[in-house]
Amino acid sequence: MRVRSRLSALLLGMMLLVVVRPAFADDASVREAVQQVMTEDYPGSLGPAKKKLQDQLSVCLKKGCGASVKGEVYVALGMVVSQLGQAEDAKQFFKSAQQADPNAKLPSSGVTPTIRAQWDEVKGGGSKSNSNSNDDDEEPPSGLAATVNLIRDALKADQEGRLDECIEKDKQALKIDESPRTRLHLASCEARAGKLVDALKDAQKALEVGIQKKDASVMRIARIRVKELLERIPHVTFDPPPGVSDLRVTFDDRPVPVEALKKKFSVDPGTHKVVAEGTVNGFTATFEEEYDIKEKDFVTVRITLKPPANDFITPGQIKCMLAAKSQEEVQKCLPQNQKSLVVRIGTDLSGYSDTNAVAVYTPAMNASLVSPTAGWNIGGNFLVDAVSAASPDIVSSASPPFEEFRYAYGLTGGYKPGLYGAQASVSSSASPDYVSYTGGLRLTADLNDKLITPTLGYSYSYDRIGRGPNNYLNDFNPLKGYIHTHEIEAGITFILSPTSLLLVGGTVSMERGDGSQPYRYIAMFDPEFVAPFVPNGATVDLVNRTRLPVRPLEQLPTERDRFAVGARYNKRMRNATLRLDQRFYLDTWGMKASSTDSRYMVDLSRHLRVWPHLRLHAQTDTNFYNLAYSAILDPNGQIVVPLYRTGDRELSPLITATAGGGVRLALGEPEGEVKYGITLVGDVMYTRFLKALYVTSRTAVYGSVGFDVEF
Repeated sequence: MRVRSRLSALLLGMMLLVVVRPAFADDASVREAVQQVMTEDYPGSLGPAKKKLQDQLSVCLKKGCGASVKGEVYVALGMVVSQLGQAEDAKQFFKSAQQADPNAKLPSSGVTPTIRAQWDEVKGGGSKSNSNSNDDDEEPPSGLAATVNLIRDALKADQEGRLDECIEKDKQALKIDESPRTRLHLASCEARAGKLVDALKDAQKALEVGIQKKDASVMRIARIRVKELLERIPHVTFDPPPGVSDLRVTFDDRPVPVEALKKKFSVDPGTHKVVAEGTVNGFTATFEEEYDIKEKDFVTVRITLKPPANDFITPGQIKCMLAAKSQEEVQKCLPQNQKSLVVRIGTDLSGYSDTNAVAVYTPAMNASLVSPTAGWNIGGNFLVDAVSAASPDIVSSASPPFEEFRYAYGLTGGYKPGLYGAQASVSSSASPDYVSYTGGLRLTADLNDKLITPTLGYSYSYDRIGRGPNNYLNDFNPLKGYIHTHEIEAGITFILSPTSLLLVGGTVSMERGDGSQPYRYIAMFDPEFVAPFVPNGATVDLVNRTRLPVRPLEQLPTERDRFAVGARYNKRMRNATLRLDQRFYLDTWGMKASSTDSRYMVDLSRHLRVWPHLRLHAQTDTNFYNLAYSAILDPNGQIVVPLYRTGDRELSPLITATAGGGVRLALGEPEGEVKYGITLVGDVMYTRFLKALYVTSRTAVYGSVGFDVEF
């Protein structure tokens, strides 16, 4: 009875093999193809013979062949590659032949002594391997033999349900030999592993190769496979929120172009994650959702941006947004910032003091009226500079310390109803011996959905310089005259992302007129015996003992053209904002300068912001600046002094480092109708003068306290 059960199981297994592997019926065609290759192509056309035999081997490995037929294919391949000089591959094929069919043998013709020796070596090694289960010295197969082993491993992994291993083995085999049948098997494993998109790509590629090779069997199977996959693959599209110009979307961490959001995308079934980010009503808002997508599904992802929970959004607003069903409902939950009129008023008091006995105190105030809905704005400012000084320059000329007041005011107004706008401004300042008037106009435009904003501006300044008492209203001493300044400014702001922007720009300024200080006398030295030896930072006493009696007034060139380019980068990072500034400058007086500025503003809470501040400025001197000027007597006994001369150490080579910071405290609620706060700023500046009289360094402190309100 047990024998009959075993026979029944054997018969059932054979029947299953016939059902699963119906290609045994192809044994005759495979054997005929092998015999034809070995008769017509071997040994004269070894390359084509190898390719044809590989195709027949693929048929056997995928569809199944009888043991004797499979052995014949391996024997034929071994003979061909042996003739090609590939000894190791030949031995591997001979070994595979003996494993497939223990009765396999070499044909009666076409066998060279080398082939016979390789066959005998493998056959003898095979007997040895039967008695010794492991041969540690056996080298791994390569080339075609490696391809065969990989395909065999892939088929075995497929049968045992190890689909990831099946995919990996097939991919390795395809790297060695691009076979359409191997690629079809790869597509089959990928499809059953849920990787439908990759399976479709591989099936389509197999179809292309089958068409190129005119392989009817491959074309038929590939077309069926492609059709099945097209019906199974799910698709996804997106419904973006309206009015969000800086929208960014990722699907499984891969960015989706905004212009392609409404297209239909093929995806694999399974769980997928969609993340989006954009600005809504001035707030950075996000969307994050996971979707379980089945085969044949068509899913529309409706992106609803909602600001993340933080101190700047009230709990009530968060609850409202979580209940929102559309982007329009979310926007209604947020502060609308649609006041028809906004009033801002501010005042501050700042002070400056340095180690050169200069002190400046500046009370100031400003106010503005803005209509966000109509697009217009007006504003004004006023300040007073109270200056007291007893610097080494004053001491060196035996002048007493002085106190002076400067008054400055400005008015501005603009109109920007849509994408284009203009802003005009006028300002003036007056001191006892200097009055300045300035007027300017700036044009701006919002381009590319407000991602690019170019600006172009022009301003004109008219300065009157005098000398004497406080008679600045209309009674100037025309000792120096006037300065006319024309300035052109251009810049472009780029919104790089919802959290970063870049501003680049440049200015050209043309000054005409004499800006020499009417009170600055210049020390002169003997050109041969004194001037070359005056040290940097020479004291007032040393200068007065070694200088010549003549002390002419300062005289600067009457023309100066200035050029500057700069950039600003702002980046928002969680609860902080980084601001970096860089400016390069040069002018026709020969001065070159670089200024680097950075601030890192951190929001510690919805009411408190703090920031450190660092700045570095370096410059060269002008082409007429000297540490010690010389005067000589001409043959007529006249004193000759340099045409241009200055004692202004701000025109000398120097380096200034600044470190400080600030605090902003909001006293009211950020979302309240009335917003007000206090701002404190403090900086310490150290300047090193590399070529100047009287001083070699200067340390200064600056501070300000301000109060502002908005309603």
